Amino acid sequence: MSIVRSAVAGRPSRSRLPRAAVSAWGPALAGGAIVVVLWIVGGKHGWGSGMIVTPSEALRPMLGDSRDVYVRATRATAWEATRGLVIGSVLAIVAAALAAAVPSLRRGIGRLAAIANAAPWVAVAPCLLVVLGRGRGPTAVAAIAVFFYVFVATSVGLAAAPRATHDVLTSLGAPRRLRLFALQVPTSLPSIVDGLKLAAPAALAGAIFGEWYGAERGLGVLLISGMQSGRAERLWAASLLSAGCGLLAFAALALVRRLLVRRYGALVAQTEPASRRTASTAARVLTEVVTSAAIAALLVLAWYTWIETADVSPLVVPRPSRVWSDLTESPGEYVSAALATLGTAAIALLIGVCFGIAVAVAAARVRTFAGAAVPVIVVMAATPLVALFPLFARIFGYAPGTVRVLAATMVFFPVFVYTRSGLTAPHGAAEDVVGALGGSSWSRFRLLTLPGAVPHVASGIRIAAGSAVIAAVVGESLIGRHGLGVEFSAAYRNLELPRAFGAAIVIIVVSVAVFAAAGAAERVVHARWT
Repeated sequence: MSIVRSAVAGRPSRSRLPRAAVSAWGPALAGGAIVVVLWIVGGKHGWGSGMIVTPSEALRPMLGDSRDVYVRATRATAWEATRGLVIGSVLAIVAAALAAAVPSLRRGIGRLAAIANAAPWVAVAPCLLVVLGRGRGPTAVAAIAVFFYVFVATSVGLAAAPRATHDVLTSLGAPRRLRLFALQVPTSLPSIVDGLKLAAPAALAGAIFGEWYGAERGLGVLLISGMQSGRAERLWAASLLSAGCGLLAFAALALVRRLLVRRYGALVAQTEPASRRTASTAARVLTEVVTSAAIAALLVLAWYTWIETADVSPLVVPRPSRVWSDLTESPGEYVSAALATLGTAAIALLIGVCFGIAVAVAAARVRTFAGAAVPVIVVMAATPLVALFPLFARIFGYAPGTVRVLAATMVFFPVFVYTRSGLTAPHGAAEDVVGALGGSSWSRFRLLTLPGAVPHVASGIRIAAGSAVIAAVVGESLIGRHGLGVEFSAAYRNLELPRAFGAAIVIIVVSVAVFAAAGAAERVVHARWT
């Protein structure tokens, strides 16, 4: 009888299979077709001052006589990005696990992670190339670009274990290490993969950026060549290859995350109850100041020791005393540039957050929109931001507005990913209760889905806040008129290294401060909504 039922039940499923496939892939194919049509029209009519070419023109360099050049460049960049992704992810996961296992180290490790995220690539890449050589520099930059995303995602995941289960294991005398590996690590896996989805394109962008500083081959070298020669088709070919690599990594990690969510669920970090937070505000602020000062002192000591022991030329890296003198002699210029960068980052953050949440909500409510929009968003996210600069500059002009658009683009993706993750998280028995009471789809969305997604949104904003500052700095360094990025790039080109390193230090301080404020806001949100 069961065999008969299975056979009977199987017939409709086979008949419904094409219809299900059409409903799943139809919107995505339609959205892709619209993008391709617009691309063809824009290329034929010379949109973007001729920087938009047709698909056939973009593919021609990859299929013509230069095919071997693009194959070798793609292979080199993919290998550098993969190594950076692995190295940065392993270090980030170990650091997050150590912070979770040893609470006394949590604050210091968190500050180091924020500093790693705040370190501007335009400042870090030249130093890494000097220390590690041109062959390893792109991998190191990719690892730095990856570290923060994976660290935050792992920290959120490790804190998402159900408190009731955690208390049961504690009452049974389970040691901290057992609770970490038996409870926290499994439940953190979906969140870690979320971080890896953001980190994979970042690793690719970091490797490409590192290649700009003298690598022998890679997509970054081809991008620079396309920019300098004004050959738009070469620029598009290299961008398409980088986007393709990012898409493959993103798709694989998305599949892994789906499997993990089915097994472990999609939990968010839970905040400690008020009874456990006994430290006063003044004590917490004092602890923050002391921790930051200690880390800064250690970094300066390492900086000075490296210069002395390695006999580094002052033409490559200045002494800390020279940088300090420049900071104290002209504080007004640094403050003015910092305010300009903060203004750009704030506008970009507001635009990126609003659009990220709006698009994620629309994708959650309208299936057709999700199928059409998500592939386009993923393609944009997989394309390194540096590859978009020439196109954006030609379309929007070399103006502060272009920098804001570029920074907002970088902010948009983490907010969209985390918001969408929260909106698609299962709610278990609560959904059954609302359904049993006759609640409509809108009622379930309003009463369960939206409130449940708020902590995810806060986590996405926490990541995006620090990224907004760095995106603004990178944009300013290339096409801006005022700001810390302009200060750094101008000083570096003129070999005014004390001013360049002073600007880099101010960038780090500003980014860490923004990240700390976003982290405080995230804790408040988690305390209210989890």
